[in-house]
Amino acid sequence: MVAWAVSSTLPGSQNSGAAPVGQTCSGSSPGMADVRISWPSAPGAQEVWVDVSPYSLGLDSGVFADVGPFAANVTSYTWQGVAANTRYYYRVNARYGDGWHALKVGSFVTEQCGSPSVPLQATTQECSATAPTSVSVTFAWAPSLIAGTTQWLDLSIYDNNFASGTFLSKGPLPAGQSTYTWDALPPGLTYYWRVNTQTPTGWAGSPTRSISGIRCGAPAPAGPDLLQLRDRLATAVADSGLDAAVAVTDLQTGESIDVRGDVPRYAGCTLNWFVLLSNVIDVQNGLTPESDVGDLIARTIYGSNPFTAHDLLIRTGGDVLGGTLKVDDLLARLALKDTFFDHPPGYDEEFSLRGQLNSITANDINRALSVFYHGGVVDPQWRDYLLRKMTGVKPGLQYLIPAGVGGGVVSHKNGFSWMPGGYIDNDIGIVQFNSSAGTRAYVISFFTQDVPVEYQDIPLGQSVSRMVWGFFSSRYP
Repeated sequence: MVAWAVSSTLPGSQNSGAAPVGQTCSGSSPGMADVRISWPSAPGAQEVWVDVSPYSLGLDSGVFADVGPFAANVTSYTWQGVAANTRYYYRVNARYGDGWHALKVGSFVTEQCGSPSVPLQATTQECSATAPTSVSVTFAWAPSLIAGTTQWLDLSIYDNNFASGTFLSKGPLPAGQSTYTWDALPPGLTYYWRVNTQTPTGWAGSPTRSISGIRCGAPAPAGPDLLQLRDRLATAVADSGLDAAVAVTDLQTGESIDVRGDVPRYAGCTLNWFVLLSNVIDVQNGLTPESDVGDLIARTIYGSNPFTAHDLLIRTGGDVLGGTLKVDDLLARLALKDTFFDHPPGYDEEFSLRGQLNSITANDINRALSVFYHGGVVDPQWRDYLLRKMTGVKPGLQYLIPAGVGGGVVSHKNGFSWMPGGYIDNDIGIVQFNSSAGTRAYVISFFTQDVPVEYQDIPLGQSVSRMVWGFFSSRYP
């Protein structure tokens, strides 16, 4: 097995072009893959090294395993017993008289051997570049490596075990293919999918997974009633004299309003929500048992506990640096441009990725919670799991969003700390409630910083939450 650790090998330059990668089932490690990486010869090089990391930023930050040195005329290396179902990033690095140069840089996904179909891994969604308002979904799975087989990706909007005539298929896909991007799908729908493998003895279908399509295109313009709410919120913030920000999103329509929603804020422990989410993704993808992290998740939410969140960061990444890089990748996947996870909240003296403060914006967290709610990050089963966990905040921390909600279920995450300029008091959450037309939901985030007196922000936070609850309970009676 590969051990990932900080390496002293210099990073080299990032040349484009991925070197060929071949994979076979490991003869010595059942279920593992032997990966053969090839590269062009390097005449004049003093030595050649192969660097591999499970993190997209690992090659730049020094978190990678390396093997070498190789002579300049060596053009391949086979890495044996590599973990299955994992994306790796690699670089072939050559040292010349003037320093290090990357011969090739690329990535590959290792495959699980010995089965025509295995549990599906993950999906990634983004708005389509070719069809406005549509969604492009990349499906990923552990593929068939059995010779002579082909794979088909089946997709349906019906949960009916893919009854004849009710689903679409893409194929044949060759054995070994592990991803497929399906473009121009209608947004906002629940899709059911599987990979069906045609073997010499018949069809072998993988377990069925489901996703809820994200909403694409320009954000829905806020209606006049929601704009009136925004004006009331802005007046309340201004009258308080506090440095506050608010964002509100209707999860039925996608309409969103904010007061200073794009202004970067001190994140506090609110940022640990992404650590929780990363661990839930690991559970969904079979990387860790729920029993290993469930109690830590509950304790982190209950008291906004930075110590248990620190443990979860290590669990999701192997160590603090690996966890920070993994959460940083998650922020990039969610396309959050103004939110930065530089170090574990409360542990800024232990480690720093970029030497900056953790920061977040109200609009960023609302976008993230919206994508999460609509199934763009985890399946509905695991979305509901985390939402249930987020209801378990202790009574003493229910003083912001929950204090203003007159009914329904509040799933939220607090963040409170002190900075030299004053107190930080944040609360982010999703509120679900029953209406005559069924369950309705909205996202609300409330941030304050530089508050001169501890808990001086509470009246504002409760007033904001009451106004938002009053609006949605009237909009969806």
